[in-house]
Amino acid sequence: MIRAKTFSPTLFGVPAVIAVFFLAIMLPTPVSINLGGLRMSVYRVVLIVMILPMMFQLFTGRRGKINLFDMLLLAHCAWVILALIKWGGLSQGIESGGIYFVECLGAYLVGRLYIRSYEDFSAMTHAYVGVVVAMLLFTIPEALTGVHILYDTISGTVGGPRAPFIESRMGIERTFGPFDHPILCGIFSASAFSLAYFVVAQKRLDNYTGMAKVFGVGLATFMSASGGPYLVLMMQGFVAAWECVLGRIQGRWAALFSLFALAYVAIDLFSTKTPFHVFVNYFTFSKQSAYNRILLFEYGTAEVARHPIFGIGLGDWERPVWMSDSMDNFWLLTAMRYGIPAFLLLLGVLLGLVWAIGQRKRMPDTWRRARHAWAFTLFGIAVAAATVHLWNALFVLFFFLIGSGAWMLDARPGRPQAVKPARRNPVVLRPARLF
Repeated sequence: MIRAKTFSPTLFGVPAVIAVFFLAIMLPTPVSINLGGLRMSVYRVVLIVMILPMMFQLFTGRRGKINLFDMLLLAHCAWVILALIKWGGLSQGIESGGIYFVECLGAYLVGRLYIRSYEDFSAMTHAYVGVVVAMLLFTIPEALTGVHILYDTISGTVGGPRAPFIESRMGIERTFGPFDHPILCGIFSASAFSLAYFVVAQKRLDNYTGMAKVFGVGLATFMSASGGPYLVLMMQGFVAAWECVLGRIQGRWAALFSLFALAYVAIDLFSTKTPFHVFVNYFTFSKQSAYNRILLFEYGTAEVARHPIFGIGLGDWERPVWMSDSMDNFWLLTAMRYGIPAFLLLLGVLLGLVWAIGQRKRMPDTWRRARHAWAFTLFGIAVAAATVHLWNALFVLFFFLIGSGAWMLDARPGRPQAVKPARRNPVVLRPARLF
């Protein structure tokens, strides 16, 4: 008896679900419909359709056994819903909390369930990097002319607004690409840097095609003229250089974190400003922007101290009347809206998953490069998220990228991670039918 091997259908060389998900997050917000005041963007529709089938697959173990980090993210989403119920009642918890659940857990599960092998991860990486590089055909003219080709064209087809005016920087217009803001376009591009270097170029400088794509990712990031994306790129570049120089030395990562700790203490002791103030001043484009982020941190942490358990939900936070309500700090906003437990659960998913995968030994070289690409990408985004907010497409992309590395927890080299066939009524093929 020979059982037929089940598999995920592919589109453009990657699992079809991931291809559809990527296409959806690259559509501007105007490509959406409103249902009772709820904005239904394309990626939300995709995730809503997929969330129940994906949860069924998660709990039945058809694409890998459920693990601690899956449960931590479920707990994070549950806490967010409780916080929103406490703030706005049951209807608020169901509506806003439900959308958060779909976007957060749904995006994570797309990566967690549909990338189950190195081959899946590599295919996704090549497609992602290819999209970023291909966008240069539109973003370079956009940066030179100020005509937002992709955004205005896509939005205009549904009668949506044109891209908002944003001041130029460094002599170029800040590029939107197909996204709602240059920061989103820049982080989307910068997040592909480690993937391009470690997987596409395979860390080989003589891989001219691969290195050209690495350069293309850097150029696409530059076109956004935004500090947050530049920080994502620099953090990835720094840890990549550290790995390349000290790759054969044991304890190099412990040494790196010790170096960060020593730098923090040194700045705290010898500078008249706090380490956070120094960090913000050097990684923002203008003094006004740096000053605003410092004020956001001070008033935001004060709000967290007043509401540490369930946060303030979607309510307003205390600040001077002249300050904007925009919170350019993803981590602080999470703690402020949903409480410290929600923040710690999310941080536990991110750090715990990276640490657990980092403990695996005797991985093939291709897997180790994939691990570096994945971990360094998350490191860059996580650091930059202290100076920018991740919203809309970038919010779901972040959680997708977290889930995209979970296969390295339990996958085995040389064993294809095909979807397990259902135990009931297995498909049976006679040997003659195989030819």
